Amino acid sequence: MMSEIKNPKVFVVVLAWNYYNHTKRCLESLRTVEYDNLNVLVVDNNSSDNTSENIKKDFPEFNILTLSKNLKFSGGNNEGVNHLNPEKDDFIIFLNNDTIVSKNFVKKLINPLLEDKKAIISTPKILYSSNINKIWYAGGVVNLWFGIIKHIGIRDFDGPKYSFKTKTDYASGCCFCIKFDDFRKLYFDNDFSMYCEDVDLSLRARKTNRFILYVPDSVILHNVSQTLGEHSFNKNFKKLKGQLKLFWRHASPFQLIFIFIFWLIIHIPLQALRWLYFRLANAK
Repeated sequence: MMSEIKNPKVFVVVLAWNYYNHTKRCLESLRTVEYDNLNVLVVDNNSSDNTSENIKKDFPEFNILTLSKNLKFSGGNNEGVNHLNPEKDDFIIFLNNDTIVSKNFVKKLINPLLEDKKAIISTPKILYSSNINKIWYAGGVVNLWFGIIKHIGIRDFDGPKYSFKTKTDYASGCCFCIKFDDFRKLYFDNDFSMYCEDVDLSLRARKTNRFILYVPDSVILHNVSQTLGEHSFNKNFKKLKGQLKLFWRHASPFQLIFIFIFWLIIHIPLQALRWLYFRLANAK
């Protein structure tokens, strides 16, 4: 049954660090969202490009929290929620600043959580902003036997097979929705400074005997990996560290043995070849 609250309060937390031109496009799209109980907070993660001042000038209707130091993804988002101090029935949507949202993305994310109390998190279809016909995220897979974490459909053309609401292993930190009463029992783990903090939170959320929903009717665009570059060595190294920490936290001893063998023989060589391929392709 649908909740009696027709339009519950929703807080959108936009974490920003430099690249104000991307933040500006994101906030411009949030201005067009069709939802009458929406509050936007931009968390400036100690930018050096006058992000806070520009937002105050260009978007006076939005709230801003300026941090004195960069708290990374987990710390910045946690600090933003603490600053808001929501009520337990309010919803929080975490949103990357390098995204562009559709007008109905909020309503489409909230409705499934109102309709089914077993659903703890909802997450949208995410397309590349550079090619809106291609999928960046249409759900996620986590395999703790082989140490595999991947987006469903990444770089594939959008189509009917990515247009069904379904349970998924994890929600992308690029954008997901959760009720505050649920988030305050989880929070992002500050030990994950960059990468896998969303997977860690998702796995802990699913351990409460609830599930995560991929909601393709909610659509956003993502300007991928503006901070580090999509195929940069730095990004891949940080992702590797995050994955190893995640597996150590969530995999069983037997799973860790399988992961070690699979990664040593297959995964690491394949990823190295993949990284080299994309680097050479981008260099042309």
